[in-house]
Amino acid sequence: MGGATGDRRLVVERFRQALASPSLDLFEASLLISQLIDPAEDVRSAIQEVERLGALVADGRAAGETGVRALQRVLFSEAGLCGDEASYDDPENSSVSRVVTRRRGMPITLSIVVLEVARRAGVRLFGVGLPGHFVVGGPDLPAGRFLDPFAGGTLCEPDELADRVSTIFGAPVELPPELFAPDSTRAILTRVLFNLRRSWEKRDRVDEALAALDCAEALEPGDPSFLRERGLLLLKGGQSAAALAALEAYVGAAGGEDVEAVTKLIRIVREQMLPSERAELVSASPAEARIFSFDEAKSLLPKVQEITSEAVLRYARLSDPGLESDDVREGIVRDWAQDIVSLGVVIKGLWLVDFDSGAGYYCWKYPEPSLEFFHGYDEGFAGRLPLQ
Repeated sequence: MGGATGDRRLVVERFRQALASPSLDLFEASLLISQLIDPAEDVRSAIQEVERLGALVADGRAAGETGVRALQRVLFSEAGLCGDEASYDDPENSSVSRVVTRRRGMPITLSIVVLEVARRAGVRLFGVGLPGHFVVGGPDLPAGRFLDPFAGGTLCEPDELADRVSTIFGAPVELPPELFAPDSTRAILTRVLFNLRRSWEKRDRVDEALAALDCAEALEPGDPSFLRERGLLLLKGGQSAAALAALEAYVGAAGGEDVEAVTKLIRIVREQMLPSERAELVSASPAEARIFSFDEAKSLLPKVQEITSEAVLRYARLSDPGLESDDVREGIVRDWAQDIVSLGVVIKGLWLVDFDSGAGYYCWKYPEPSLEFFHGYDEGFAGRLPLQ
């Protein structure tokens, strides 16, 4: 285990070095993530296979096929590239190298394979990150159409993809045109790493999740939200001193929705609460949280609203400053958090909760009257989009 951890640290360092390149290569950086998943992964066979597939697509174009038709035939009809429905969030599905070998994966890693094969064949495409889904666009596709690798390479219009995302989230959603803009290389890699980190965290593999977070942070240096994520992961791993340092640094640097809640979490940890209670204030462990359909989340929301409204009212009545009032406020928030977490709902900030849909979150913040917003796992509160 120690050897694997050491090897993983070397991969993190190599990933940081790759980011220093003036032209960051998406496929090469994705293969480094494959080695983060398995430091012994031999990525040369994946490179050779992508070269072979790219040559076949180029041959098809030379024979008169359009680039997209040749790509669909070679990758999906012949090679059998497809979505992995059975084990969607398995860490292996975040490994582009494994996706090339196994011919199945999640939308974003399948899309990376498509993009690299297309690049080698001279077909102009780009990645498009939608909430809970990922597809491929580009000037060499028919106008207004997007290729969905998870759906076998079918060409879709925006309305069809909105239906697909609505199915994923279990509620009608509207995808504004700006969501179909090309994603940058760094944004795509960040999303892969967030998926991987969440997959490892669900499996209580905290050291591996921290390595994925290290790589994601290298992509967006200076973003204080990583301090919060690191602190919560360290708490989950029982490393209280290091967790406190990260959370205190977050409070000093951030100005987000959850600073007050994180401040209270720090006080709770300092009071030597049991490890199982420490993270309850801000985030339920993914292993404890439920997966909700939209109807289930809507049905539970009145209970969440009732618990939260009562807590907010009690909290607001304590207008006098002083240590005694602070202690009472902390108790109110702690009781609220425990009640909410017991329902399987994820706490993301003070009076701010998420219902995990399995593809992203239905998001509610007091005093919103109903469940009106959703966001993907990597977008956060600032990336909320309205449900129809």
